[in-house]
Amino acid sequence: MIQPETPREGLELVVVGTAMFQPDQFEALAAILEPDTIRHPRTKALWDVLADRIPKGVPVDYAALGTDSDLVKAVGGPAVFAQIGAHAVADARWHAEQLRDLVAAQRTGIEIRHALEQLADDPDAARAAIRQAVDRQDTADWDEPTRLEPPPPPVLDVKLLGGIGEMAQAVADSLQVPVDLPAWFGMAAASAAIGGRRTVSPKPDWSEPVTLYCMTVAAPGEKKSPSRSAMVAPLADEELRRKAADRYAVARDQQDRRIAEAVVAAAEQKVIKATNSTTRQKARADLEAVRSELDELGEPKVPTQMLADDTTPEAAAGVLAEQGERLAVISAEGGFLGNIGGRYSNQPNLEIVLKAWSHEPHTVNRKNGPPLFLTRPNLTLALAVQPGMLSGLGDTAEVFESRGFTGRFLFAVPRSLVGQRSYDTDPVPDEVRRRYADGIARMISRIWDDTEVRPMDLDADARAVFKDFWEDWERRHLVPGDLTAVEGWSKKLPGQILRLAAVMALFDAPDCLTVSGETMANAVALVPYLLAHARLVVDLMSAEKQSRLGPARAVLDWLRKRHPDGALTAEDVKRGVHGQSWFEGVDSVKEALDVLERHGWVRWLPVPERTGRGRRPAPRFVVHPRVLEPPR
Repeated sequence: MIQPETPREGLELVVVGTAMFQPDQFEALAAILEPDTIRHPRTKALWDVLADRIPKGVPVDYAALGTDSDLVKAVGGPAVFAQIGAHAVADARWHAEQLRDLVAAQRTGIEIRHALEQLADDPDAARAAIRQAVDRQDTADWDEPTRLEPPPPPVLDVKLLGGIGEMAQAVADSLQVPVDLPAWFGMAAASAAIGGRRTVSPKPDWSEPVTLYCMTVAAPGEKKSPSRSAMVAPLADEELRRKAADRYAVARDQQDRRIAEAVVAAAEQKVIKATNSTTRQKARADLEAVRSELDELGEPKVPTQMLADDTTPEAAAGVLAEQGERLAVISAEGGFLGNIGGRYSNQPNLEIVLKAWSHEPHTVNRKNGPPLFLTRPNLTLALAVQPGMLSGLGDTAEVFESRGFTGRFLFAVPRSLVGQRSYDTDPVPDEVRRRYADGIARMISRIWDDTEVRPMDLDADARAVFKDFWEDWERRHLVPGDLTAVEGWSKKLPGQILRLAAVMALFDAPDCLTVSGETMANAVALVPYLLAHARLVVDLMSAEKQSRLGPARAVLDWLRKRHPDGALTAEDVKRGVHGQSWFEGVDSVKEALDVLERHGWVRWLPVPERTGRGRRPAPRFVVHPRVLEPPR
């Protein structure tokens, strides 16, 4: 067996030998070590080969590596190569940590000795070098830091969404976006195609309108607009087709209405100008006749509008009144959220949005024109908003929560793929695009065009699945802290699951009036995903959390990007984060650093004594050596 000459060489043999025999440990070991930690010629040669092969899935056993004559020679020959595996252990992470700390200590010793050699020539530079070396050594023996943010959200399993999921996955692969973006746009498109013409009921006296409010949170540059366009295209195409078909009827109606109104006006003049009662009586009879002709024209015909983008709640109510009380606002921006939050009125206007989700009657009294009476308004909402919009809501977030607005949404906060995207991608297959478009078209023709609102129910299996979910979810509300942060949202989740199951069932079979057990099971399987993402949105919208943790998160993000080596001061951070919305001077930076210290991400160093007449040195801190790794 190879006998190492130094402790460092012994640790290197353990780490490299273990990685060769247990390749699944390589990633964890490499994360602990600096790139140049493995230095001995034989272990470095083998480590470099492992680093090249293991990520690619290429075998690294003796048989596979033994054919590399250059490697075997670099290691020391076949005899030495055959002995390396004898140093392998079950778990080499402890050895990797010891090796890392040993190398850090050796580096510190070398730096201090070099500084001492320069002491006579440049005392100030020597003292600074010694201080930096000691600072780096002080980063040893750190505890595991505490997260400042929730754990990464789960990834959406789009297979649960059936045909909508198939299209969403193809769009996500082509555009290189998180699949959540096209998936929830697709679910909203299907909801819009239903147009409020279906309800779903799990038992007597409980009925849910089949309509969805969806919100996906994504930063700029995440291809929200192309994702929306791909998933909403069948609706937009049908809207254009219907507008073209409506053109003649709308023009004819406008002409008939102008003629009728002119005739009524002329008849009114005859009544006014009548010189005796007999003439006036005949003129009134003529007026009543032409007025009835105008009344028979009914409401003015308007072009079909299924979709809206950036609109106000007042305008949305007007379109609902014109379009049979159904409309879909599907937008790749958060403009509609800002509008209902009071962008133009300085106070939130949520009434139509709240009522259209549950199909409650709504009356709009207008300054110009008669009031609007909506008996059963139906609205589909799908918004893609930027994180800063939610975190900047302030007091409006509390209004949204207290009024039950946020509880009506299905949320998604997908992890960005930027930095991991591929350029060469396959376009959406024609057959997948066609199946999805045909599914939406069938829903429009058989459901949206239906003149009646028809109820759906659950089959026996679906009722059993939903009952089990409901009872378990109900008990969870008794667990202290489990659903407290999302209490308003969680109370509406059972109804949301019913709506989701109905949308998925109707996409697959537009004529069905019963939700199957399989479809209900798929909807219930989405619960962990929906809950985790709702928690993330609540965290973003919480003013208290943002005021306390927001600056600390911003500083930690800056530290990760800077990848600091050695001690820093608050002034160093100030220069890096200057200009951010939370920044109010160096004191705000110090407060953020104090939060990071309490969570174990930084450590303040003892302030050295002042020498001479100069200003006392500024407090310095060091950063957790694993700042680039997420806490376990």
